[in-house]
Amino acid sequence: MSTIERALSRKKKRERDQPHQERDGADDSGAMGPPNAPPTGAPPTSDRKDLIGVGFEPRGPLLKVDINQLRRQSMYPTVAMEDRIGNEYRRIKRPLLGNATGRGVMPVDRGNLIMVTSAIQGEGKTFTSLNLALSIARDPDFSVTLVDGDVARGHLTRVLGAQKHHGLLDLLADESLNPMDLIMPTNIESLSVLTAGSRHALSEELLSSERMGRLVSQLADPTPRHIILFDSPPVLAAPDAVTLSHHMGQVVVVVKSSSTLRHQVTTALDQLDPDKAINMVLNQALGGMGGDDYGGYYGYGDNEN
Repeated sequence: MSTIERALSRKKKRERDQPHQERDGADDSGAMGPPNAPPTGAPPTSDRKDLIGVGFEPRGPLLKVDINQLRRQSMYPTVAMEDRIGNEYRRIKRPLLGNATGRGVMPVDRGNLIMVTSAIQGEGKTFTSLNLALSIARDPDFSVTLVDGDVARGHLTRVLGAQKHHGLLDLLADESLNPMDLIMPTNIESLSVLTAGSRHALSEELLSSERMGRLVSQLADPTPRHIILFDSPPVLAAPDAVTLSHHMGQVVVVVKSSSTLRHQVTTALDQLDPDKAINMVLNQALGGMGGDDYGGYYGYGDNEN
C-alpha cells in the first residue's frame, strides 16, 4: 500500500469514528458561484469586517482579481466546470478550516497559517492556492490573505498581474515597512493579497529569519477565522518550502495523480516538519477533464503522526 493510500485509509477511519458535527469545520456555503458575485446568504461587507480582527486593515492599493483573465490562463475553472470544481474545493477547505478553529480531528497550533506546496513543479499548487483562497473568501465565516511565498518564481504574483507591487520580501528586508501598507484588498470580499515582492539574493535567509516569525505571528494573531494562505515553492525544487513550513500550522501537499512518482512524494513528506498537520490533495484524481491543468481535485486531511 502506497503512502497516499495509507493516508487516505487513516483519514477515512478517523472520519467514521468522529461525530459528524465535529468534522464540519465550516458550513456548506462557499461554492464558487458566479465570478465576483457575493456568496448567497453572506452578510454585507460591514458585518464581515470583524472576522479579520482588530488591527488587520489592509491599506495597499486595490487589486482587481479578473476571473475571466484567470480562466484564460487556465487558473480558474471554465463555466462548465465551475460548480463541480467549486464543490470539490468545499471538500478541501473543510478540514483545513476545522483545524484553524479548533474543531478538527486534532488540535493544531496556529492552524490558520496554511501553506500549499508540492513535491515537484507542475502539479497544480498555484491553481490550488488561488482557488482555495477564493473558496475560503466566499465562506461567510472566514476571510483570507493569499501570500505568494514562491519568491523565486513569483508565479502567483504574475497570474494576478501584481508584479509592480512590493510584497513579502520587501517586508522582510525592511523592518520599517508596515505589512498593512503592502497587503492589498481586492474586489472580492474578504480576500486580500500579499505579493512575492522584490527579488533578493538572501531570500532563503529572510524567510527563515526572526522577522519572518514575527510577521506571520502578526498576520495570524487577530482571529483564527482569518486564514493566511501561502503559495510556496515545491519541496524538492527549493529549500524555501521547508523553511516556510516551520512557520506554518498546516501544510497542503498537492500530488498529481498518475504522474508524480511515489518516491518523490515520500521524499517531500520526509523533509516537512512531522509535527505539522499535513494534508494531501490529489490533483486530477478522476481524469477525463480534457487535459486541462485543473480538474478532479479532492482533499484528504492527514497528519503523518
